[in-house]
Amino acid sequence: MGFKGFEIGSHVGEKSLDHRDFWPLYKVCEDLQLLLFVHPWDMHMWNGRLDKYWMPWLVGMPSETAQAVCSVLMGNVLCDFPRLRFCFAHGGGSYPIIRGRVAHGYKVRPDLCATACSTPPNQLDHLIWTDSLVHDPKCLDLLISTIGEDHIVLGTDYPFPLGELEVGKVVVDFWKNDEKRSKILWKNAINMLQLDENLLKK
Repeated sequence: MGFKGFEIGSHVGEKSLDHRDFWPLYKVCEDLQLLLFVHPWDMHMWNGRLDKYWMPWLVGMPSETAQAVCSVLMGNVLCDFPRLRFCFAHGGGSYPIIRGRVAHGYKVRPDLCATACSTPPNQLDHLIWTDSLVHDPKCLDLLISTIGEDHIVLGTDYPFPLGELEVGKVVVDFWKNDEKRSKILWKNAINMLQLDENLLKK
C-alpha cells in the first residue's frame, strides 16, 4: 500500500516490546522495510502519588518510553532483526539520562540484565532513532551524544499541549550551522523513511 511505517504503543497489555509474540511482526516489518514509531501509552499512573501535577505525562511518559527502549535493546530484538528500524517518541524519553545506569547494571548484574542479549545495550543504542521533542537544547545535546546526530528526526507532538509551540525552535537554538540543522529538521527523516530525496523535489 506504499506505507513507510506505522505507530505502535510502548507495550501491549503486560507484554513489552521484547515479547516473542511480536517476532512475526518484526520479521514482516524488516522484510518490507517498514519503520515502527513507538509512542508511550497506558502508564498505569492514574492513582496514588502520581495522581497530581500532570505526572503521568510529565514523568510517566518518559519512563514508559525508556522501558520500551530498554526492552528492545536488552531483548535481542535488534540482534535478531538488524535491519529493523525503531523510532521512539519524545527523544527516547528518559533513556538518554539513564543510559549509563542501564549499561552499568548490564555489566555488574548480567544474571538479571544479560539474559536475552549478549551485546551490551550501549553498543546497540546507536541503531535506534528518536524524534527531537525534548524541549531543551541541553537535552538535545545529551540525546545527540547518546544516539548520534544522524538518528534524530524533527518531533512536534502536534496538536497536543506538550508539543513544541514553535516547531523546530530547540534545534535552531542548538545549532547555528544550517547544514547541521537541516539534518534534524528534514534530512534525517528522509533517510529514516528511506525516501528518494530527488522525487520529493519534483
